[in-house]
Amino acid sequence: MTSSGLLGDLAVFVRVVTAGSVTAAAVQLGAAKSSVSARLAALEHAVGARLLTRSRQGVRPTPAGERLAAAGAALIADTEALLADIRAGEGRISGTLRVTCAVGVADALLVPMLAGFLAEHPALSIDVVATDLIMDPRREGIDVAFRFGWLRRPEHGFVARRIGTYEGALVASPAYLRATGGVPDSPLALAGLHWIGSPAFGGMRQSLTLWDAAGRRHEVTMTCRIRTTAPTQQREWALAGLGVTRLPRFLVAEDLAAGRLTHVLPDHRYEGPSLFAVYPRENARAARVRALLAHVQAASAGRR
Repeated sequence: MTSSGLLGDLAVFVRVVTAGSVTAAAVQLGAAKSSVSARLAALEHAVGARLLTRSRQGVRPTPAGERLAAAGAALIADTEALLADIRAGEGRISGTLRVTCAVGVADALLVPMLAGFLAEHPALSIDVVATDLIMDPRREGIDVAFRFGWLRRPEHGFVARRIGTYEGALVASPAYLRATGGVPDSPLALAGLHWIGSPAFGGMRQSLTLWDAAGRRHEVTMTCRIRTTAPTQQREWALAGLGVTRLPRFLVAEDLAAGRLTHVLPDHRYEGPSLFAVYPRENARAARVRALLAHVQAASAGRR
């Protein structure tokens, strides 16, 4: 086997290990499952050792496979970073960036930023996975995962870079507020209202911390009538008159201006959500990742 063939088989093996199954890796690579299996067999023959244990749940590496997968992932990352740096030195960033983000954030915030980035780098392509599920960047072949909310710390082996923090607003529909006695005039008056919450803040009972104009801190426990992972669904539930919710202001600015939603306790503030870029540490060396992070950080400055 030639060295180029061995390196290609190694790249396929690393993708299978990160994906957790031959089928998933074949989908990500755009190859036939039989082709992926053949390349794995060729690699095991060349190495002279069994690299994978197969079961109904998928595959997992043997001890030898774990060593080879770790070394192979580092080798591939270093090679990609080197190639990207060479391309960058020629004034071109090319290839494909695979990113993921929540659906509402993709539509309202990230797409305009990515459009500007693509305009700057015509040789680059972007593959966006918009989902409200939390994806594992390594397993799914994601270069950068954009997460919006209140991330406390990243998973082991990942970097979480804060791109920007955004103003938040407590909102409810005018009809809901009329039906429940009018617009609350204090944090305490919120406690009896239905809450449209997010799992980012816990279970069906969630704590809301507010600061008034004098800087005094207020803690209110809210009971969720609805809890959802999707900010866009929080907005829709609020528009439907199902309760009060907290959202980034840019998602509800038009609704507030049109009177479809009311800003509740506008003289109080709370910790607003942030946009984070989460990525494996080894991805930080890639020129296209560095360029993307620099672009979205600069672009986000005008949207907060």
